[in-house]
Amino acid sequence: MHVACPAIDASADAPPLATSRWWLEGGDEPTLAATLDRAAVHFAVVVQAVGLYGYDCRCAANAVAAGGGRYAFVGAVDMAARDPVAELEHLAASTPLAGIRLFGVADGGAAWLTDGRGRAVCHAAQALGTVAVPTVLPHDLPGLQALVEDEPDLVVALEHCGFPDLGPPGAFDRVLALSQVPSVYLKVTSHNLDVPGDPARFVDPLVEAFGAARLCWGSDFPQHQGLGYPEMVSLARRAARHLDEPGRDAFLAHNSLRLWWGGTGVSPPGEEHARER
Repeated sequence: MHVACPAIDASADAPPLATSRWWLEGGDEPTLAATLDRAAVHFAVVVQAVGLYGYDCRCAANAVAAGGGRYAFVGAVDMAARDPVAELEHLAASTPLAGIRLFGVADGGAAWLTDGRGRAVCHAAQALGTVAVPTVLPHDLPGLQALVEDEPDLVVALEHCGFPDLGPPGAFDRVLALSQVPSVYLKVTSHNLDVPGDPARFVDPLVEAFGAARLCWGSDFPQHQGLGYPEMVSLARRAARHLDEPGRDAFLAHNSLRLWWGGTGVSPPGEEHARER
């Protein structure tokens, strides 16, 4: 989920990524908490809204603090900064950081995959016990695979499955190729599932390649438009309907416990509750 803060202005340095003005429609933490309550979802991951705040993580970090343990925090650092490793280390020291977005879909793309910056940040993330969350396009997936193969102890959660819908024919095969790297998980989001046809047609081949234990659902709420939150939950359940019960539970809840609450110093919530990624 993403969050907006009325008291914090949008960053003038934010990449021009936003395809909606979701932050004007109640994207603050109290509204998100009420949305989760109505859907009987007890825990969620708050992900830095780069398209709104750039790499100023105050809003997301404040929302996580206000949640009293309800949220895990995925921040972001500017990979084009002079010293992104120092930025990561500062963020990890000052917030309960569970994951770090490595953004490669803005101006400048993902040159950091091959110029040494990505390797340095990934090495630092592994040392900090922080999940790396690359946000890259399909043409960058071979470079990402080469990078993470050299950091076998780094846990990676690929945002939006690498946007295979935005790539050329064969882009989905590049996603499947990442199954060869045991530390790579996929974040299967509303962006991936909210398309014409049966959403299980997207999930089923991912399960075959990665196994249910390496997939987790994320709503992208409220940034993703066109569906209300309850409809997003229903869509995810429909997409996972061919999995057996343990596989569905893993996809919808348990894998996120391992990713976002495991090894971060945050006590994971009881597994009897529903969760949101």
